[in-house]
Amino acid sequence: EFRTEYHPSTSRKPLHQAFNEFGIDAHPKEQCPVDKEPWHPFCSHSDFKFAEIALDAALNKSHINRLLSLIGRISRGETQMMLKSDSDLQKAWEHAVNQATPFKKHNISVPYKQEEWVYESHVLPLWEWALYLLENPVLTPHFVWDAQCMHKHNRTEFEHFYNEFWIAAPFCFILYADKMRLSSHGTAKAYPFVVRCANLPVGIWNGEGIGGGHVVGWLPII
Repeated sequence: EFRTEYHPSTSRKPLHQAFNEFGIDAHPKEQCPVDKEPWHPFCSHSDFKFAEIALDAALNKSHINRLLSLIGRISRGETQMMLKSDSDLQKAWEHAVNQATPFKKHNISVPYKQEEWVYESHVLPLWEWALYLLENPVLTPHFVWDAQCMHKHNRTEFEHFYNEFWIAAPFCFILYADKMRLSSHGTAKAYPFVVRCANLPVGIWNGEGIGGGHVVGWLPII
């Protein structure tokens, strides 16, 4: 036999139970309440699902704002989304790769402390990239090939000056490492190496659209 005593403030009498009665809930089982809006405090279920995906993918502020902007444009009918799955995205990437100038792999050997260190590097051939620009019908009319010699009068005589790169070279590339954009993958870090074609007007080659800077490799931090 079991005896259960309650706190005096409850004014409940002690409960005596046989062995086969002890531990059995005397109260009838009640149905668990259902929360009809379990996504609170989010305004909607869709808001909650988006927040869940953003958290799982570790999206940063820029990614979230860009993705929400795209979703808003789609919902307003301003654009269309043709991708339905990861398979569709993979196919789109493969199609884009086949249309663009491919990167090529090179092994670079660097002597250090009487040892030869080999680093794998992927670069975009400059000449193939240049041909890609020249074959683009949108950019073709803007290329400047005519030789020019610019002079400016200094109140005494005309003096030679340069205001565009193509004046000094018939076909000019601008190459630089963009140290404002550090790229990392695991423990490897590198700066993107960018090329621009100076035979285009400065408003084009110095812009961010078509004909602007193009990443052709990475400068590794060793």
